[in-house]
Amino acid sequence: MQISILNKINSRSLFLAIFLICFFAVGYAMYAQFYQNADPCPLCIAQRVIFAAIALVSLIAFIHGAKKTGTLVYSVLIIALAIFGIKTAYHHVWLQSLPPSEWPASCGMPLSILYKQIPLSGFLHTVLSGSAECAMVSWKVLGISGAKLSLYGFSLILIICLFCVAKSFCKKNHETYI
Repeated sequence: MQISILNKINSRSLFLAIFLICFFAVGYAMYAQFYQNADPCPLCIAQRVIFAAIALVSLIAFIHGAKKTGTLVYSVLIIALAIFGIKTAYHHVWLQSLPPSEWPASCGMPLSILYKQIPLSGFLHTVLSGSAECAMVSWKVLGISGAKLSLYGFSLILIICLFCVAKSFCKKNHETYI
């Protein structure tokens, strides 16, 4: 019987990989903010929060070491968060592709003041719709904007979780056929 390398990868190691991706994404964003003076825009902060939420779920999944049903539950939760992250990062990349004449108007208030001035639902809508700050590319890694890197990161996480789901459904008699 032939055993591929994909069959040897278990869901716990995949959840650990997702956690590490998120940990390094948020860690580098914090480094860029505090040591390279890259001020995060509202969409950058939203993407950090999504990465942190995915990191928390994947860490719990890694520690729990659940079997088929648990793996599916954790994977579906991470998939939902990753899709939301992809939507947010894609919107951010789209804003950054606009010419300056088409940039949205800025709210003009720091997030801490904006949060105190409007209700939570309005605050979330304002933050996730972006502003003129979000349209500027304030930092890059290897020539790639932070928003594009986030888009790639969320996409990679989505692919890993889809693999976990497929692997869970293909288990039969303790053998995997992927």
